[in-house]
Amino acid sequence: MDTSSLRDYATVVAAIVALMVFILNSFSLVRNRRIENLARFIETHDRLFSPDSYLATNIIALEKGELVRDFADAEMERRFLLMLLEIEQMALLANNQAVPRHTQVYMFGSYARRLQKLFTVKERESMFWELAIGYLDELAKDTDRYEKLTRKDRERFWH
Repeated sequence: MDTSSLRDYATVVAAIVALMVFILNSFSLVRNRRIENLARFIETHDRLFSPDSYLATNIIALEKGELVRDFADAEMERRFLLMLLEIEQMALLANNQAVPRHTQVYMFGSYARRLQKLFTVKERESMFWELAIGYLDELAKDTDRYEKLTRKDRERFWH
């Protein structure tokens, strides 16, 4: 075996090692991006339920289906609008497929259905809220579909 053959073998081995490192790094980057996106979604979700937020303040009435907006309460309306801004962030993550849909359904689906009832016609028709409201509408539909699955079918989404 001459040095030219050894050099060729070394080149092939180096190329294989470089390819393996590239593949490993690619998988690692994809996994890290998924984790970062999930962390962003959870941060937004946590802000939606921060102690002074609209949702946290009204959680009992929302859960019972008894929540009605009091448009005269300026502070609650401010909190409501801030909630919509947070929902927009969730929608942007969702629309860019940053977080799996089943995760969104699991973490926020039941609230999406309940919040749909609180919007005025003017808010529904406003181009400035269509992203947030559209996201809630689609998430509510997905939640309805998800609910129809058996527990066994839903278990595959838990991983």
